[in-house]
Amino acid sequence: MKNIKVMHFVSGLGNDGVTQVIKNYTSRLNQHYNIDNIIVYQHQATRVKIKELQEIGDRLYEIPYKSDHPIANLRETYRIIKNEKPDIVHAHMSLLCFYPLSIAYLLGVKVRIAHAHIAQDNINAYMAKVFKKLNFLFANHYIACGQSAGEYLFGKKRFDIMYNAIDQDNYRFNQSKRKRLRTKLSIRDDTIVFGTLGRLTEQKNQEFLINIFDKFYQNNPNSKLIIVGVGELREKLIQKIKKINQTKNIIVIPGTSDPESYYSAFDYFMLPSLYEGLPVSAIEAQASGVNMILSTNIDRDVKYNSNVIFEPINKGVTPWIAAINRFSLINRKQIPNDNKYNIEKQYSKIYHLYLDFIKN
Repeated sequence: MKNIKVMHFVSGLGNDGVTQVIKNYTSRLNQHYNIDNIIVYQHQATRVKIKELQEIGDRLYEIPYKSDHPIANLRETYRIIKNEKPDIVHAHMSLLCFYPLSIAYLLGVKVRIAHAHIAQDNINAYMAKVFKKLNFLFANHYIACGQSAGEYLFGKKRFDIMYNAIDQDNYRFNQSKRKRLRTKLSIRDDTIVFGTLGRLTEQKNQEFLINIFDKFYQNNPNSKLIIVGVGELREKLIQKIKKINQTKNIIVIPGTSDPESYYSAFDYFMLPSLYEGLPVSAIEAQASGVNMILSTNIDRDVKYNSNVIFEPINKGVTPWIAAINRFSLINRKQIPNDNKYNIEKQYSKIYHLYLDFIKN
């Protein structure tokens, strides 16, 4: 089989789920198949992530951010696709997949994939409908991170699922990592620790999580909350923590290259998102066996561990407090690998899906 050239379009490159999924898949595809993965990104790129992707064999292009420079964005997209002549353009931009796919369509790229990474509107409902129709106009194949995301973006059209697969063995509970991190953060062994990982954005709803913790703390003073992430709401969250006098008990960590240590250090992982597809952090956390409470706005397909409870965010913090009390802090059990979310079982399926798209 001749070399396959796949060009991925993403909004940004950082410590986000979409970037991690692309890294997990392309690292294996580059190693095992005759494939050339190219990533085109617009903003939020970190030097560390760029280096990681280049080290696994991906090629990268940066183009102007479409919101600030829409014409320049399209012009650079046109230039790169024309010069590289990819076999496949794979857009990971959910409602905005049509942006690069329209250029791919004009340049005659035979395989144009729209990929759904969210399962609810994150913009005005009318504009969401318009964008969905534009995706149908320019894409000829559809992929989603899960069933709910696919039904949201593609309706009754046929779509394939590319699971947000991870190296599950890498996230197993590790007592040494738990002790080391807690010692570093001056947290006692018997302290109840809540935690979350994700960008500090409105979507991830960390302010609601702070409210949950503050309520729980009133009756459980030997407890801490760790929020790991970077984003535009960092200062706002820090000010809220100060306002409720919880600076000693709520720790904000500006990102990490070692999420597995945090999952091991947590007793509860919480994700009260306003909207999601299948968050990678929830898949990673489950592999550690940590007790988890997730927003009902998250696709239920994310669950493969019995220690997962879903709660709504529109009924206040009370249901979340009740969910916490339903768990017991037991020894962390070893969670068996789930083939859907095991990258070693999934990467070859995507390669053969690419082959099928090209042949058909």
